[in-house]
Amino acid sequence: MKAIWLTKSSLIWYAVTLGSLALVVGSLIALIRSILARRSRRILLTAGLNLLAGFLLFLVLMDCARFAYLTEPDPRYHAFQTALFGLPWGLYAIPEVLSAAILVLLLRDDRRYRRNHLTPDAIRETVNLLPEGICISAPDGTVLLSNLQMDGLYRRLTGGTLSDAARFREYLEEKGEKQGDEILAHTEEGAVWRFSGKRRTGNGAEYDQLTASDVTAPYRIMEELRGKHEHLQELQRRMQEVSDLSGDMFIAQEEAAARTALHNQLGQVLLMGRHTLEHPDSTDAELVRMATLEMNRFLLREAEAPSESRTDRLQQALAMAKSIGVQTEILGSLPENPAYRALLAQAVQECAANAVKHAEGDHLVLRMEKNEKEWRVRIANNGRPPEKPVTESGGLLSLRRHTEAAGGTMTVESAPAFALVLRLPADPDADGR
Repeated sequence: MKAIWLTKSSLIWYAVTLGSLALVVGSLIALIRSILARRSRRILLTAGLNLLAGFLLFLVLMDCARFAYLTEPDPRYHAFQTALFGLPWGLYAIPEVLSAAILVLLLRDDRRYRRNHLTPDAIRETVNLLPEGICISAPDGTVLLSNLQMDGLYRRLTGGTLSDAARFREYLEEKGEKQGDEILAHTEEGAVWRFSGKRRTGNGAEYDQLTASDVTAPYRIMEELRGKHEHLQELQRRMQEVSDLSGDMFIAQEEAAARTALHNQLGQVLLMGRHTLEHPDSTDAELVRMATLEMNRFLLREAEAPSESRTDRLQQALAMAKSIGVQTEILGSLPENPAYRALLAQAVQECAANAVKHAEGDHLVLRMEKNEKEWRVRIANNGRPPEKPVTESGGLLSLRRHTEAAGGTMTVESAPAFALVLRLPADPDADGR
């Protein structure tokens, strides 16, 4: 026996022992996976027996390895143990090979089963791969299932580990942004997550489900749209103010035009009345009567729209100038455009009235010049030159506005004598041809 013990290789015994240890670990893994996958009793029994056999073999081989170092019999070992430990290592390798074969079959069956069946591990792996966060908890807040995304969110938001779902919900309600039944939470990285909770019922028990979705992109879009909506509201408010102001300005402009027209009409009537009193023989009484009637209608706001049978406005202005004692000399041809003739009528009327009131004149010179680009009209009188530059107001200011509205310009000369110069475009449309 002593010779047999000395010829055994310690390295071989250690290799066989380590092989049995590896079988024990593998058999334990196979048994745990079978339990988690809820396999049949046959598979569970096979895995359990294989684990038990491998563990017993490992214990025996541990004593064999230690027995191999003995140089003389140990009284602590009885005859059966001495005979068992003294067996060749090849006999112990046979059950190891059988156990390894059973382990390989168990692992292959487990792999095939997991490929074709839905197991709890597969569900957990799938849940962990979801981009959304999911947490299933008991009503008291005990976490039953939480995927990696939800654990990471809790860690980024609170800095801790998710263990109490009820406390997490309280944190979200306190720190988050409520939107109806949902809550928005902002992380330090600038991401926005939407949390929503529901009560679930299964297997006769109630569970609380908390889900989280990344809504950073839609939230940024909504923020941008909200900013644009506020900007549009501000523009709408400003446009309404401008509209109200434009209405007020239009009313004010109409009132100013009416006042100017009233001023001009009244001035003409008064000048005609004075001239009638001073020169009754040279005054057209019918023209004075018609002008007075028009004035009364204007004051009473009963003036009718001018009809086509009425006298041309320019001719009427020349007649009214004559009625207040001002003769008009026209040099050049007059335009046919009704708008230009109306402007000339207003200019003649204003210059004639100013010549009588301010310059004590009785003669106007209306010089008309036309080239390819423009009409040039110069109106001058034979009265006193102005003592200072003429200030535009009333009729002159109204005439300037009408001239500029027609695309022209107006210049008032004060020295060496008063003169009014109008420049109007000479395009075919404006000329009426």
